[in-house]
Amino acid sequence: MRLINKITLIFLGVSFIVFLIGGLVTYKVIGDEIKKEEKWFLLERLTSTEKYIGRKQPQNPIIRDKVIILPQKDSILTDNYIFSDTIVYHRTLERPELHNKLEVGKKIEGRFYKITLYDIIIEQDDIIDGIVESLFKTYLILLALVLIMGWILSKRLLIPFEKTLQSIRHFDIKETEPVEFHKTGTKEFKRLNQFIENMSSKIRRDYQSLKEFSENASHEIQTPLSVAKGKLELLQDTPLDENQQQLVKEAQKSITNISKLGNMLTLLAKIDNHEFDTRNQINGSEILEEIIEDYKELIYLKGLKLDLDIEEDVQVSINSTLFEILVNNLLKNAIKHNVNTNGYISVEMNRAYLQFKNSGILLKSDPNLLFGRFKKENFKTNSLGLGLSIIKKICEVNNMSIDYSCKEQEHILTVYFH
Repeated sequence: MRLINKITLIFLGVSFIVFLIGGLVTYKVIGDEIKKEEKWFLLERLTSTEKYIGRKQPQNPIIRDKVIILPQKDSILTDNYIFSDTIVYHRTLERPELHNKLEVGKKIEGRFYKITLYDIIIEQDDIIDGIVESLFKTYLILLALVLIMGWILSKRLLIPFEKTLQSIRHFDIKETEPVEFHKTGTKEFKRLNQFIENMSSKIRRDYQSLKEFSENASHEIQTPLSVAKGKLELLQDTPLDENQQQLVKEAQKSITNISKLGNMLTLLAKIDNHEFDTRNQINGSEILEEIIEDYKELIYLKGLKLDLDIEEDVQVSINSTLFEILVNNLLKNAIKHNVNTNGYISVEMNRAYLQFKNSGILLKSDPNLLFGRFKKENFKTNSLGLGLSIIKKICEVNNMSIDYSCKEQEHILTVYFH
């Protein structure tokens, strides 16, 4: 939900509560005011009735719709105002209605009179209906105004914020040009833009430093490793006993593993840094077949049966280099972790997925744990524990998913193209 919509909803919610409380207060105030006015009205009519009696000095009772005047022979208590409610038949409405009643005794021109006045009461239901109707209409007007103002503010006031988001979306860590922000006079947006500008500059500096360190470290490590490897090769040409030959071979093997480890970690860093962001529609079937052709000799030398089911012209949206690395790692993994007798490799590719099946020993742990860096099922093997990690990282940056399952002695690795 957009920020302006949240503010609008909060404002409307608070306004509703205020209108509700205001309605109760209004009902109380109006009710009290109406009662006060009804009493004043009866007192005004009493004054007019007294003047009428003073002029006419009636001898007989006068009974009308809203006025009853009863002459008294004996003296009575005067100026004793009694207000009460009663039900009186209303001739115009032709039904009984609730009325205010005023009873009072008066001495006028030496005679005593009992005067009773009536006036219809405004019922509470009528007051409530009037208040609800007026508040409801007012709330609808307020709602319309708030929605219109919210739309105008979202188009005008939040333009700098939208521009800032657009600049962030277009931010590329590999570029050197500073991020450009929309000029604004709002203090909060200025502070936000300044913070993002400082943060983006620091991120780019850190990225560049890390990139240079990774490249330099890889290069500098390879140089002494090459020297050491050359020295060991020269050492092999000298007379050595069998034990010394074995030690030299193990040293060469360790140097080779260190060199591979450096290259693989550098590759992971490059993938993490999105240095392979260029995507193209490549012919995955053709690349897969070419790579398998390069490994066929090794597969047959290990006595493995190869079964291929590759759909023609499968288009995959990915960087071609990353796809080659993906296939190479999957195929090498299937060859390396196969069984010695009656082993097989099955490769299937269509527009939905790429799947490798191979025979192998039953896993003792969860297959998905092997996607972590330096995770191996058997620590005695020559594997560096980075192959599946590279495969998973390639899938992540290309919006693909990978699934690894093991059924009895069959390993199944499936890459789904989304």
